[in-house]
Amino acid sequence: MRFFNSLRNSVFAFLGQIITILLGFVVRWVFIHNLGQDYLGVNSVMESMLMILSMTELGIGTSVAFALYKPIDDDDRPKIGALMAFYRKTYHAIGILTLVVGPMLIPFMKFFTKEAADIDGITLIYILFLINTVLSYFFAYKRTLINAYQQSYINSLSEDIFAVIKYILQIVALLFYKSYIGYIVINIVCSVLTNMVISYVCDKKYPFIRQYKSEKLTKEDKAGLKNSIVSLMYQKVGAKLVTGTDNLMISYAKLSLMGIYSNYSMVVSIVSRVVYNVMRSVIGSVGNLMVQEDKQLKYKVYEEFVFATFIFYFFISIGFSACLERFIELWAGTDWVLSPLVTFVVILNFFLMGMRQPNVVVIEAAGLFNKMRMKAVGEVVVNLVVSFLFLVVFKLGIYGVLFGTTVSMVTVCIWWEIMAVHKYTLDASAGKYTRDFIGYILTAFVGCMLSYYVSSIITINGFAGLILSGLCAVGIFAVMIFVLYSKTRVFKALIGRFLKK
Repeated sequence: MRFFNSLRNSVFAFLGQIITILLGFVVRWVFIHNLGQDYLGVNSVMESMLMILSMTELGIGTSVAFALYKPIDDDDRPKIGALMAFYRKTYHAIGILTLVVGPMLIPFMKFFTKEAADIDGITLIYILFLINTVLSYFFAYKRTLINAYQQSYINSLSEDIFAVIKYILQIVALLFYKSYIGYIVINIVCSVLTNMVISYVCDKKYPFIRQYKSEKLTKEDKAGLKNSIVSLMYQKVGAKLVTGTDNLMISYAKLSLMGIYSNYSMVVSIVSRVVYNVMRSVIGSVGNLMVQEDKQLKYKVYEEFVFATFIFYFFISIGFSACLERFIELWAGTDWVLSPLVTFVVILNFFLMGMRQPNVVVIEAAGLFNKMRMKAVGEVVVNLVVSFLFLVVFKLGIYGVLFGTTVSMVTVCIWWEIMAVHKYTLDASAGKYTRDFIGYILTAFVGCMLSYYVSSIITINGFAGLILSGLCAVGIFAVMIFVLYSKTRVFKALIGRFLKK
C-alpha cells in the first residue's frame, strides 16, 4: 500500500507539473518581453525578502507532519484532531505576526532596488507580496494532513488546476495591459482559491477533524513538539537565509543582473520542484517505514533511495550541461545568457542540493531535528562570509555569491547530514555511503564535462541544435550508468521494483 500511494502521488505530481512548466515558461517569456530585466529583478527581490520573512513559520509544519505519522498509523483520531487544532491556532498567530513584522522591511528595499527608479509603486508591490504570504497561513495548514495520509496527489491536482488558470490570466494582463500589479493580484487570488479548495476537500475527506477540534495536546506532546520546532527552526532559518541572501546580494550588485540570473534560477527551480514533489510524495511512506520496519530493511531501502536520487539528478545535470545555455538563448535571447562559469556553478549547486535530499527526507521523517541545530548556524555563517568576501573583496560578482553556497554545502551541510542519518537512524557506518557518494559526484562531474564539450562542438543552432545536444547528453548518461552501475545491487533492486510493479 505504501508503494501504491507513493507511486500515485508521484504520477500526479509529475504529470501536473509538466503542464504548469510549459505555461510557466510562456508567462516568463511574455513577462521579459513586455516588462524587461528591471521588473524581473524587482520580482526576484520581493520573493527573496518574503522568503526571509517567512522564517517566522519556524518549521512548525514539518514538526506537526512528523507528529501525525504515529497517530495516523494507529488511527488515533482524537490525537490527530488535537495536533491539527494546535497547527491551526499556531499558523493563524504566525500570519498575524508576519502582517505586523512585514512592513518593517520596507525601508530596506531601497538598497536592493536602487536601479528601479523608473518602476512606480515599489512599496505597493511589496505589500501585495506580503498579503499573499500572510493569507497562506490562514488556509494552507490542512495540506500537511493530506500529505501525512499519503494523499498528496490531492494537493498536486488542486495546485496545478489553479496554476493553469493563473498563468492564462497573467498572460492576458501582461500582453494587453502590461500591468505588473495585475500580474501580482492574479497570483494572490489564485493562491487563495487553491488553498480554499484544498481546505474544503480536507474537511470532506477527514470530517473527524472538526469533531475533535477541541481536543488538547498533553504536556508530553507539547514538549516533544516544542523540541522539534526549536530544532527545526535552525534548519529552516539556515536554508531560507542562504537562498534569500544570495539573491539579495546579487540584486545589490546589479538589479538587472538579478533579472537575468532569475531565468536560470527559474529553469533550475522548476526542474527541482518537479523532482522535489516526486521525492516529497514518498516522505509519508518514509515516515511509516521509520516507525515500522527493521534496521536492515531500512538501510537497503535507503541505499536504493539514494541511488534513485542520483539517477534523477545526474540525468538532469548532464542535460543542463548540454542544453541550459542553448535553451536560455533560444527562449529569452542572447542578452539573457550568463557566462559558462556561472552556468557550471548553478549546475553544481543543483546536483549537490539534490544529492542531499535523501538524507534531508530521512531527517524530517525520523524527526532528527534537534541534531541539525548547529549545522544550520554553520551553513549560514560560512555562506554569508564566503559570499561576502567573493562579492565585495575579490569582486567576483554573481559567481562569487553562488560559489559561497557551494562552499557552505560541501564544508557543512553534506557531511553533517550524512553523519546524523547513519548514526541516529540507520545505526550503520557512513563509510560505504561516503565512498558511493564520492563516486556519484565524480561520475556526474565527468558526465557533465563530457556533455558540455560535445554540445560546444555542435555547430547547429536553434531548436535543432538544442535537441541534438539533448540527445547526445542522454546517450552519454545511458552509457555511463550502464557501464558503471548495471551490476550493482541497487541498480538491480530498482529495476526489479519497476518490473514487479
